[in-house]
Amino acid sequence: MDKYQLSPRKARLCRIAGAVFLFLAICNVAEAFVISLWPAPVFDCKTGCRWRSDPAGMLDNDERLKVAASPEAERRLSAHVSRPIVRAGLLGVVLIGSAPFALLLLGVGAALRHLGRRSRNPLGRALPWLRRASLAAIVWAIAQPVSASLRASLLSLGTPSGGYWYITVDFADIGIGLMLAMAAYATIWALEAGIRAERELADFV
Repeated sequence: MDKYQLSPRKARLCRIAGAVFLFLAICNVAEAFVISLWPAPVFDCKTGCRWRSDPAGMLDNDERLKVAASPEAERRLSAHVSRPIVRAGLLGVVLIGSAPFALLLLGVGAALRHLGRRSRNPLGRALPWLRRASLAAIVWAIAQPVSASLRASLLSLGTPSGGYWYITVDFADIGIGLMLAMAAYATIWALEAGIRAERELADFV
């Protein structure tokens, strides 16, 4: 395994792909800050094309229709979202869902960068990062509905219905995400065990 090397072309592609994943990880975290500062930006051409914030776009369909039907409700929601404490809370709940995904992208990106390097045992250096990425994927599968539920509950304080706890859970999506992440983790764990066994055999011989 220590002699594992990719061809120069494949190594270069791995480094490029790794850089793309690392860039996307940064963008994912930056998006959370953008959402907290400028909730649900949309490009509006009704009264002259311009970007504007549309916090109602983060609500579920029923609440969105209630807000859209009343200019007063729109102003109330905008005033609620503009409060600093709400912006801070919005940043926190968005990060609950986006941070694990950013760590997933970071792990994959770092693994690809290691695979593309001309160094000793690139596969052995890449597998721990893939293992971390698979753990982040497990957390992300659970964190997504938690983040969505907390965000809707936080925004509900500025809706006509008033504050309420909103819980959204899609067990099919969570189950599929968990199974895929756990399968990836088991595969990486088996590869790492194989590398350790091969090294121990080589030392014994």
